[in-house]
Amino acid sequence: SSGINAEYGDHFKMFGLFAVLLLTTATLTEAGPNYPYWPKQFRWSYAGNLAGYNCITVNEPGDPHYWSDNRLCWEAGYTNPGIRWSYAGAISGMKCTNVNEPGDPHYWTDNYLCVPRNSPYDFTFSYAGRVL
Repeated sequence: SSGINAEYGDHFKMFGLFAVLLLTTATLTEAGPNYPYWPKQFRWSYAGNLAGYNCITVNEPGDPHYWSDNRLCWEAGYTNPGIRWSYAGAISGMKCTNVNEPGDPHYWTDNYLCVPRNSPYDFTFSYAGRVL
């Protein structure tokens, strides 16, 4: 029982951080023409792609704690929101939110969740709890 917590502890810790990011980013009820509703039509997966969803990979190759199969997904059939992940700095020409956990020594300082500049989504990230 404690082996699972020890083995996956950092993985679940960062998943919790993404939950804070995702649940506190926007108060959108309708994002625009056929965009997925926030947060109703978005899902997180720590086990690869989800059936019925389009996904981006959220990975930090320098972190040894199983990030290669993590996905941020939105329901298929909706406009692709243009969300992109970067583990190597902000993406030029996009609105990017730094996703950093200062307590994690595994290269998270230059990780960004990005959307097109004209995106209806505005993300905020906090490693210290809910964003008010």
